[in-house]
Amino acid sequence: MYRNRAISSVASLRVKVLFVLLLFVTACSQIGPDKPAAPPSADFALTVLHTNDTHSSYGGTTDKGLACYAALCEGGRGGYVRLDQAVRAIRKDNPDALFLDAGDIFQGTLFWTLHRERMPMVLVDKMGYQALIPGNHEFDAGWPAWLRLVESLKTPVLAANVSFDPRPVSPAVDKILPYSIIERNGRKIGIIGLVTEETPEKSSPGPGIRFSNAQKALEAAVKELSARKVNIIIALTHLGLENDRLLARAVDGVDIIVGGHSHSLLSNVRDRAEGPYPVVEKTPDGTPVLVVTASTACIYLGRLDVSFDDNGVVKKWRGEPVVLDQATLASLEAPKPDAGLVQLIDGFAAPVQKMMTEPIGAIRATGKEGKPLEEPNVMECRRMECLSGNIVADALRTVPFKKADIALVNSGALRVSLPGGDVAPGHVLGTLPFQNTPLRAKMSGAILLQALEHGIAKYGEGEGSFLQVSGLRYAFSPAGQPGQRITSAEVRNKDGRWRPLDKKAIYQVVTLDFVAKGGDGFAMLPPLQWEEGDKLANDALRVYFEQYSPVEAKLEGRIAVQR
Repeated sequence: MYRNRAISSVASLRVKVLFVLLLFVTACSQIGPDKPAAPPSADFALTVLHTNDTHSSYGGTTDKGLACYAALCEGGRGGYVRLDQAVRAIRKDNPDALFLDAGDIFQGTLFWTLHRERMPMVLVDKMGYQALIPGNHEFDAGWPAWLRLVESLKTPVLAANVSFDPRPVSPAVDKILPYSIIERNGRKIGIIGLVTEETPEKSSPGPGIRFSNAQKALEAAVKELSARKVNIIIALTHLGLENDRLLARAVDGVDIIVGGHSHSLLSNVRDRAEGPYPVVEKTPDGTPVLVVTASTACIYLGRLDVSFDDNGVVKKWRGEPVVLDQATLASLEAPKPDAGLVQLIDGFAAPVQKMMTEPIGAIRATGKEGKPLEEPNVMECRRMECLSGNIVADALRTVPFKKADIALVNSGALRVSLPGGDVAPGHVLGTLPFQNTPLRAKMSGAILLQALEHGIAKYGEGEGSFLQVSGLRYAFSPAGQPGQRITSAEVRNKDGRWRPLDKKAIYQVVTLDFVAKGGDGFAMLPPLQWEEGDKLANDALRVYFEQYSPVEAKLEGRIAVQR
């Protein structure tokens, strides 16, 4: 008997009473000296392993928290080699464990900057995933780069709300499925892929690709799976934790949501966790949905153990992200690193290592020598003033143009924190890997205020639209009314004094082309007349270090959050 989550609560109660009476009569008729009562059926157990937002962190991190450009860095953690060890260790005792990835394999380290999709084309199939989905960053270099990855993979790629018009001439399109069905011990498990419909704003997919409503796509896929007698359903999503929770409350039939996009760490033991692992929601018909996600940068392997009853309803669960460090691997009695995987990653790492050897400048930061300026990672720049953001914004205001009053940098452009101490070309490219061009425009104070309001409109959700600034300082109240959260904004004059932002005044403002063209939802900016700079953003940052080193890194009250 399969779930019918459309039954009203009263009708459901009646059906359950009749069903129990029928079971009682049937059982009594079978009990006798020759027919002992059968034991109750055991719950179906399933283990789900998962990653998300690995962002080209194939080597993990060093002992100082910087990107590791080798297969393994001594004392570090994370990366594909340790991930593979942990998965193989768990599968020794649990060979039927599912292993899923919730998107954003692309972008984030120099591995992507130098090798683009070529690394995952070689590595992903070796990891043993049962399914993966695209994240928004899979489209940073346009959808053809993603299709090249899809075409190369044997691993199933799922995307229920992605379509093409016109249809590209590529065999990869036929490999993109809305869902897949996997059997474990005679039970069917449906896995549905969903990516954020905001991808055109968050990335640069290009024309001819559509990202439809995720909820409608999920409802349609659940209906199809239910018709095929599938009553255990996993939504594999790249929507962000809060959107996952909303989706869980809105759609019947889903049991587990394995998510990504917001880089959220869920945990029952870690202080920095955004919530418990799993977060438990309820569908409209009242059945539980388990929502999980596992941070970013391939530092954790999510592990969720679940049992289901015969009707596919979640009964029991437990889980916790597995940190990928040597101590954990030892406790798991993990096998040795895969020599072939090590050799492949080290081969890709060799040219990257050359970029990390010749310093072009230095950052002076108290207590940060050799360490990233943001801890635990550059995601801190999406909720407050940050050291890396200050340096990048200062570079854009001073280098690409001879005259600029203000620089605005969307925090999503910052992919890796700058280090304290020596800075090499690799650090610059790791921080600004997108090859964005700085643009300058004359902007009224009124438009500038709109941009600041938009930057904090989704504060607390980890959005990359949060603005780091130079030549400007602002304060805001997250609890304020939409459109009225900015409580003060001041611009620094040529004499170094701060003056209140004047809505009628005209300011020379520099930002990245992605933002100027409306990316991250900055719809007020494209109508302006933008002038292109003579350098890419990462080139401007490189020149800034060459001209001004040692650069002082300090927090200056550029952004104030008022609680």
